[in-house]
Amino acid sequence: MFQSACVTAPDITITQATPTKDPSVTKVSTTPQGSKSSPHRLLYRGALSLPDSHLLLDGLTFFARLGDNATNPNGISTMELLDNPLALALESMRGRPTLRFKGTTKLKDFWLDTSGDVCMDIHPYATLTRVYFENILCLTPISSLDGRSDSGIRVSLGDSDGPDTTEIIIYGKLSHECLPSTSASPPVQIHVARITTAPRSVPRRPRPDDPTPRKPPSILSAKRSLDSYDMVNNSKRIKSSLGTGKGKGKAVDEDETLKRAREVMLHLPRQGSGTISQKGEPVFKVPLLPSRAVLKPKGGGKGKVNPNVEIDVFGAVGHLDSKDKNKRKAEENDALVETEESACDFEQANKVVIKKTAVKYLGAAGIGKNHPEFKELFGFVYRGTSFALRTKIKVLHMSGKMVNDLVDAHVKLYIPPSEGGSS
Repeated sequence: MFQSACVTAPDITITQATPTKDPSVTKVSTTPQGSKSSPHRLLYRGALSLPDSHLLLDGLTFFARLGDNATNPNGISTMELLDNPLALALESMRGRPTLRFKGTTKLKDFWLDTSGDVCMDIHPYATLTRVYFENILCLTPISSLDGRSDSGIRVSLGDSDGPDTTEIIIYGKLSHECLPSTSASPPVQIHVARITTAPRSVPRRPRPDDPTPRKPPSILSAKRSLDSYDMVNNSKRIKSSLGTGKGKGKAVDEDETLKRAREVMLHLPRQGSGTISQKGEPVFKVPLLPSRAVLKPKGGGKGKVNPNVEIDVFGAVGHLDSKDKNKRKAEENDALVETEESACDFEQANKVVIKKTAVKYLGAAGIGKNHPEFKELFGFVYRGTSFALRTKIKVLHMSGKMVNDLVDAHVKLYIPPSEGGSS
């Protein structure tokens, strides 16, 4: 009897088909799991060298915070580091063991560039550095609105102190981050800023209601006004030195008076045309009116004009006979004689006043009539004063007050104070 043997087959599990690979994906990431890009950029690591000391404030690390607007709004991108002068200056210091410490200063005394978000960290084992920075930045409570400390530490990034050397200030700023600490006061984070020059002031744009700009005065008028102002100040200073000068103040006033007197002698006002009134202003001479003699014809005709009559700007003027001409010339000569006599009278009286004033001031300076140099000094003072007053000496009567200032200036010009009492 044939007996067939039964053979059992193994069970096969049917699974889903494997999806095809996307041909566009060719790069495979080799970054290990758990490793991430650092949110900070190391700029410099070293110490601060104290002046006149072998001690170092070591354990310092300067870094810039990186990030985007989502993770770190205050951070900067890697591309922005190339445009940050502070970050570039600190990175250029790599390889130098120390930076120059220049002392502590007030933040309000400088213009600071805080862009770039550059911070500083101190190593936990750098005890001396940590204690020093705590004493500078943490002992005084921060009360400013921006949360910055009042004082900071000034550091130079270079060996010289020229205008091209970058200088930074390390200061403290209150941090709003909650850090683990046993203190109840808010933590202070160390920030770094670059010292810059003051920004240029932008001129205000003109407005419609601004006044119309005026044309500046000419140089000639400005010079004349300056000369007149110097003459007024000169007379005032001479009077003050005569009245109240004592001790060292008197010597200073005398030197200033001599200086002003020389300037007055060099910049005398020019004599203008016309006479000068008592106030010193030129007066326009009004011409005499011509005689209004209109000669009528002998025939007594009406409507006819005498041919001997000339039409002038002042009216009709007739031709004068020889007798009338001689009479008019005699009157003009008499007027000239009277004018010359009055001018001579003024001149003689004014010269007497100048002489008396010169003798008075020379005597006050110690130069009496018996002095061997009296005649020579008197001649210089008299001629100089007369020349300075040449435009007024024949026109008006001058009092002693008008002559005192010029005579005193000449006496001080020729007689130094040290020689005044030598006689």
